[in-house]
Amino acid sequence: MFGRESQDPLTANIRSLVAALVVSAVAVTIIAASATTIVDHRTTRVHAERELDQRILLVAEHVRAVIQTDVMLLGRVADHFAGRPLPAFLEADADRKALRAMLKEAGGVDSIWVYDEYGDAVLSTTEERHGRFNVADREYFQATRAGERLFVSPLIWGRVTGGFFIVVARRLEDSSGAFRGVAMVGVPADRFPDFYRRIAGDEKASLAVRKLNGDVVVRTPLPIAEPPKGWPKDSYVRERLTEEAGVYERTSVIDGIGRLYAFRRLDPEGLVVIAGRPLDALFAPWWSRTLLVWGLGGGGVALSLALSVLVLRAARREADALRDALRAVRESEERFDMAVAATADGIWDWDLRTNRVRRTARMKALYGLADHEMGDDSQEFWDLLHPDDGPVLRAAVQAHLERRSEQVEAECRVRHKDGSWRWLFVRGRAQFGADGEPLRMVGMMTDVTERRERELLVQAAHRAAEAEKERARHAANHDPLTGLPNRAYLTERLTALTGAAVPDGARQAVMLLDLDDFKAVNDTLGHPAGDELLRIVADRLRSCLRDGDFVARLGGDEFAVVVPAACGTACGTLALAERIVATVGQGAVIAGRPVRVGCSAGVSVWAAAALEPEEAIRQADVALYEAKRTGKNRVVLQGCGDASHPACGSGAA
Repeated sequence: MFGRESQDPLTANIRSLVAALVVSAVAVTIIAASATTIVDHRTTRVHAERELDQRILLVAEHVRAVIQTDVMLLGRVADHFAGRPLPAFLEADADRKALRAMLKEAGGVDSIWVYDEYGDAVLSTTEERHGRFNVADREYFQATRAGERLFVSPLIWGRVTGGFFIVVARRLEDSSGAFRGVAMVGVPADRFPDFYRRIAGDEKASLAVRKLNGDVVVRTPLPIAEPPKGWPKDSYVRERLTEEAGVYERTSVIDGIGRLYAFRRLDPEGLVVIAGRPLDALFAPWWSRTLLVWGLGGGGVALSLALSVLVLRAARREADALRDALRAVRESEERFDMAVAATADGIWDWDLRTNRVRRTARMKALYGLADHEMGDDSQEFWDLLHPDDGPVLRAAVQAHLERRSEQVEAECRVRHKDGSWRWLFVRGRAQFGADGEPLRMVGMMTDVTERRERELLVQAAHRAAEAEKERARHAANHDPLTGLPNRAYLTERLTALTGAAVPDGARQAVMLLDLDDFKAVNDTLGHPAGDELLRIVADRLRSCLRDGDFVARLGGDEFAVVVPAACGTACGTLALAERIVATVGQGAVIAGRPVRVGCSAGVSVWAAAALEPEEAIRQADVALYEAKRTGKNRVVLQGCGDASHPACGSGAA
């Protein structure tokens, strides 16, 4: 009895101590396990969102690059048919060969099709000879015919190919802008999903590309029939189209798999890219670590004295988790680098906080530089930029960083390693922090030197054609010997003169001039001397003219002068004619011999707009004949109709 009573307090104390230790161990274990699980879950979630954001950014840029490549390919197709009609159905082997060459250079495109303004197929790059068919009921044809220059279609079923594909279509126009047909390329429906699965490394990874109105451009898995139009009623993305990007969880109604999704809006393409990975795959390592934590925690309740060991193990597990996460990030970056190496564009990532730039080897190759020849200093880009393009690009970057533009887009010249200037199309977009400050800017560069040089050649050809047209017009309207306007130009001026508005009572005049005894010069000195004399006469006629007067050579030794104002305060038609006769009759030295010829003038004066050009010339010709008949070297006026007018009469010079 004594012994039992003496042991009870000790037992109770031991039990209390054991209970306290057990309770403490349980509490510490629960708290430690819960904290570890929560922190681990948050870390896993952060890494998953970051990795998914990197992948969707890559997929979005891949989608943009594919569409830009298709747009440039369609631009080449449009240039190929510019200025000439579309070929007849199945009668364009040369055109088909040219389009197949473009298709081979572009890569990743199934086929090119060309349809006329009625929707009938006239040309394709496919090997099969399909029968003639019509696509006038297709959405892409109706949209381009209605005025859209470029159109990216939702997912459609090919009537000829018998499979799903995406259409990128371009409107074909003639020189006046009128609709003349459609050129389109077909992109395989599995191109974007296959690309995403390769970089995600997960067969259950899902991808969808939708238009802003919700129409499906592509999705995984591919549907059996063409999917319905618009967004689903419970779409998370539809309510957040104003946001550039976002992350959310959702269980798929297609396969019932819960996934972590990320979406990113593509502007100006008008598309939304949605990528997802199964939650089971993302959090499988976390579940394993969580079960392990709680299992060890349960053992820690029984082995409270080994709590320090459990803490060390938990620390080791955290280190393993961090190492796994770092390895996963490294593998993700390696997949990213592999995907970047497969594209023709150069990609850059500019950390605005450190002013360091990460550049891909492809971007450095655009400068002709090896990977080690360009570092991460942002100033290297600006140093190689053409001086005329630097201010423009800096202004575009500043406008985007101040959120005055959606993204940076500019074409600029950079110095190549060989010393030449290369044209690059630069586009990029910044990422902003919660405080609105820009953190980084990511973008791509595309070499567009060939296109720019082609545009310069087209502009030079256009200028040459305009110059040739002007030379032809001048040659058609001017005498090649004297440089004076010819008979056709004279008729044009007379027609314009008779149709012009003039004051009441105004008079106009035309003079016909004929050299006296010009034939004797040709007969005695030869035709070269006669030609030289005609050039001298032309110069003398020019020297006699007043502002507004017009002189032309009609042929041979005949000339004409048009006087648009032959009366009023500036009356002097007779005086002008006599001055011309006197000036032309002055002597000249040709081939070392003195030459003198006279000049007879017939003048027709009429009320403004009262005579047709032919009648005015006829009356002047009658007056010229009278001058020749009455002694030559004279001026005779015809058709004045006003004896009081000072220009009416005749005289000898």
